[in-house]
Amino acid sequence: MSSIIRSLLFVPGSRPERFEKAFNAGADLICIDLEDAVLPQDKDTARQAVIEFIKQHQNVCVRINPLSTDLGAVDLAALASVNPQYVMLAKCADSQEIEQASAALQNCDSKLIALIETPIGLENAKEIARCQRVDALMFGGADMSAELRCRFAYEPLLFVRSQLVIAAASAGINLIDVPFINLKDNQGLIEETQKVQALGFTGKAAIHPNQVHTIHQAFAPTKAQVEYAQAVVDAVDGPDAGVVVVNGRMIDRPIILASEKVLQLAALSKDS
Repeated sequence: MSSIIRSLLFVPGSRPERFEKAFNAGADLICIDLEDAVLPQDKDTARQAVIEFIKQHQNVCVRINPLSTDLGAVDLAALASVNPQYVMLAKCADSQEIEQASAALQNCDSKLIALIETPIGLENAKEIARCQRVDALMFGGADMSAELRCRFAYEPLLFVRSQLVIAAASAGINLIDVPFINLKDNQGLIEETQKVQALGFTGKAAIHPNQVHTIHQAFAPTKAQVEYAQAVVDAVDGPDAGVVVVNGRMIDRPIILASEKVLQLAALSKDS
């Protein structure tokens, strides 16, 4: 599993005065958006502002315009010169887009986040998730609901989320959920984050710094979970220790790995 991304905070690429504030908001990763958050007439100036910021802070993500557009190719070529930590591919449709991005970034070590927000992207999610450089899938719920002609709500999109869980888990990569867009409903954010975590998501996106702490708290393991995970790890010599018994339960490699992840989350939660 790649490094844990519990929270991904979006910031508009056309608002460079917000970049530093977002960077210091405590999110595991910020994502500067060159796609939906930027008007067509502002694309060039936004891209240049992002390039200048990355020269100072490489450990950011940038969402580029779809690679099916000329703008996406221009974004990618520009980012190749500054080597951001992550590049997010909007409306990622298939593994060919991953290959195209990897070729453009061949002299960089940037990792990719594939944003799955169309039915064709969902159909190809397993193949996309297994590609080199892909460190995470992200669920684009708003566009997906429009494409599927369903409500943008948890229950109508549960079957999509479930398929993405399988795709990401099979590849051993992160899976980030769509932002919760009602900034005034903190309880709703908690509940939805807890639901997606229970389903198998490893993180959730945010659209405001105030959402970051709530997301981290929702992903934090309970005291009982931490105690059990510690007991499992204490009872074995490593993930390949074979089958052991802890508190009367048979424990094998998948449970050991899951326990190690719980302890990682617990350590991160102490710092959030």
